[in-house]
Amino acid sequence: MKTAAQAAARLFILILSVLFVYYGNLYVSGQQHSGIVFDKETELDTMVYAKVLSIDHIVQDVLQPNVQEITFTARPFWGGGDNQASMTAVQKITDPDSNVVPISVGDKVSLLAYGDQYLFQYYFRIDKIAILGAVFILFILLLGGLKGISTLLSLGLTCLSVFYVFIPAIKAGCNIYLSCTVICAFIVVVTDSIVFGINGKSLAAALSCITGVLFSGLVTVVMDKSMKLTGYLNEGTYMLSSLLGIENLNVKAILFSMITIGALGAIMDMSMSVVSPLWELKENNRAISAGALVQSGLRIGRDVMGTMTNTLILAYIGSSLTVVLMYASSNYPLISLLNKEEIIFEFLQSLVGSLSILLTIPFATILSAGMLSGKHSKNYARMPSQHRRM
Repeated sequence: MKTAAQAAARLFILILSVLFVYYGNLYVSGQQHSGIVFDKETELDTMVYAKVLSIDHIVQDVLQPNVQEITFTARPFWGGGDNQASMTAVQKITDPDSNVVPISVGDKVSLLAYGDQYLFQYYFRIDKIAILGAVFILFILLLGGLKGISTLLSLGLTCLSVFYVFIPAIKAGCNIYLSCTVICAFIVVVTDSIVFGINGKSLAAALSCITGVLFSGLVTVVMDKSMKLTGYLNEGTYMLSSLLGIENLNVKAILFSMITIGALGAIMDMSMSVVSPLWELKENNRAISAGALVQSGLRIGRDVMGTMTNTLILAYIGSSLTVVLMYASSNYPLISLLNKEEIIFEFLQSLVGSLSILLTIPFATILSAGMLSGKHSKNYARMPSQHRRM
């Protein structure tokens, strides 16, 4: 009965989540939007995706070997009308320092018509990503079983909430701080309830995660005030206001969202990494005391803390490596480099996320120990074995 009730609760949360995404998108899409509306590039209607059948000939500049014109035959597989008719196209490599990879037989490419000639635009790569994505899904299902399905559902809803609600809300001129808070709360509730069910364990993990996220937001606001950040990190941030058509766009609110959403995943991971073992300990030893649970939780947190913090720091370092290399190659003095707002922001992301993880450990431990040792501890701890396997 409890398993059926949990399945029904999961289904109910799933339906509510889909409705939130759908009606949330309708609401923000209906808000007034005065941003720049770009005219459709009509020449893109002639875009053809084709597979290279043969390389016909290569015309190479004698003085500049890297400058060449490759004529090839390709057969369309998407667009261009008759997908069985082959066509002749050209790839022009005109820059001696170009990093364009010359085509070869079997490549899938994008072609654009210019007059009576088709020119190479770029390689068709989405099929390779689709294959990798399918492998990713397969591994989740093989390793996770029924919980793998729940994981994929929560992941899909997370992506939909960001791309179909949060981003349109920014474009519509909605309050960015409020929108970010709502989306983060939605992601936490949906992930914990769909993946882990509606029970004491998921409640403890969700509350711990929300606390960590609120802490990260508070630290971000305090550091923003103290460091007098402008939010304008690069050319893209300067263009946002005009592109979105929002006068006095709060760019710093967007940076706040970047930090908060960026830290959210790691905080969710840490909260469940601490909470779940404590629930298992209580399930296997009903006589364990609150003090013993706290000690175990802190030890678990210390073990996970090192790798989790490294994961977060390395992720931000990896994402900003090109920026660091660009400044480093320009012989910037180290003190000047470290004070660049673009670099400071990367430090801020890393440190705020790591601090939030550290705060989550004791909070999740104490909250779980209190729930498992309190007046209603039997209701929190008792979980049928068949449900725990889901």
